[in-house]
Amino acid sequence: MNKKIIIFFIVFILLLAFPFFYQSVFSKYIFDYSFVSAKILIDKKPEIEVLSVSNTNTGYEKYANKTHEITLKVKVKEKNITINHFNRDTINVLINDEMMHPFMEINEISNHNGEIIYHILLSNLTGNGNLSIVFPEGIIQDHLNQKNDFQKFDTGILIDNIAPNSTCEELSIENSKSKYTITSNETLRPIDSWDISENNMSLSKIFCSPVSYPILITDYAANISEVFVTINNARNIMLYYANYNGYPISKFNQNGEISGKQSILDRSNKKSEMLVTYLDGEIDHSMLQARIFDYTYWGENTTAVCDYSEIDYQYGYSPSTSSWYDINSKNAVQFLGKIALQLGGQGHNSANNSCTNFNNPIPPDVANKYLYGISGIALHLKNSNEYSIVYQIYVPDIGWLKASADGEETTYSHDKPFSAIRINIVPKSEKRNLMNYWNRAMYTNYTD
Repeated sequence: MNKKIIIFFIVFILLLAFPFFYQSVFSKYIFDYSFVSAKILIDKKPEIEVLSVSNTNTGYEKYANKTHEITLKVKVKEKNITINHFNRDTINVLINDEMMHPFMEINEISNHNGEIIYHILLSNLTGNGNLSIVFPEGIIQDHLNQKNDFQKFDTGILIDNIAPNSTCEELSIENSKSKYTITSNETLRPIDSWDISENNMSLSKIFCSPVSYPILITDYAANISEVFVTINNARNIMLYYANYNGYPISKFNQNGEISGKQSILDRSNKKSEMLVTYLDGEIDHSMLQARIFDYTYWGENTTAVCDYSEIDYQYGYSPSTSSWYDINSKNAVQFLGKIALQLGGQGHNSANNSCTNFNNPIPPDVANKYLYGISGIALHLKNSNEYSIVYQIYVPDIGWLKASADGEETTYSHDKPFSAIRINIVPKSEKRNLMNYWNRAMYTNYTD
């Protein structure tokens, strides 16, 4: 009896376990059924995205002023647009959160696959501060009446329409030189040949001789200020000259001063008959070279003698167009206690004065007209890679002529001598600045 019960129990257990064993062995025949009860379509709100920002202020794209153009590339993402108010009447421009009204041009660049690409061009941005663009809520709506969200986009560009302010200081340093420093209230762009500080707010340069001229400083947004460089104390290189035009000479002029000024003040017709000049300081004194065109009463192939120095002067180029005089030439004279280079000669307009070739004295009535003297001049610094020499002449009834430099002849015409002159030696990097400044006086009677 007990054995039967035990056998029955074992068979019962096996029968219960069989389905589970069968399922594990033949599970590859089991199918999983799933049912789709509903299909839900999710439609997102319209989206506006700024893809890029560009600025015509090349090299300083994080800054701009009203002269620059700023372009934003913007993407509108929505396939089912029913309302599109993406235009300059709805898009707002803020500078330091103040509403501005610059010129705005909006162009559609592309439109496909539910994406519209726009270019927004901004210019004439007045004011000062951070530039932001606001896309108001609801300028784009879809067929489900969904609207884009309000978005304020910071361009990262600082609008600056204020020119830099600066202070200047001349500091005397070793070897009788001067260090000139321009310090601004904002960051500045570098200037060739000037040193710029680590914070980009000051510029400095070493000068060897007195000079005065303006220089332009520019901030990152391209605003420009004119600053006068005025060097008074440098004495490392000194240029001296005196221009005889019938007025007494008591001293040399130096480094850009006008020699012969009184003739301009008097509106005189007196002409330059003789120029004497020399270099002093830490420079080879023979570096200064010159030649002139001398216009005389006696004409070509004639020579006369200077009433002051008894040095010969002659009609035409002196010396030739291919050679120069310097302090070591035969034209060296002692003048006001200094050894100087003489160009031309006193006596061009002296009544009854004759040339050495033949007896042809100047009539008194001709002498009183002051028609003769130096009409063209070229100055040059021999073997100078560091410095330039700049000069400008004044011709009566014409005014100041265009400034010249480094061996270029300046003349109005060879039959119109000049009556005043100014000369200066400057670093080559500053030559153009000085010439541009002097050229402001062209065709005027400037004497300041």
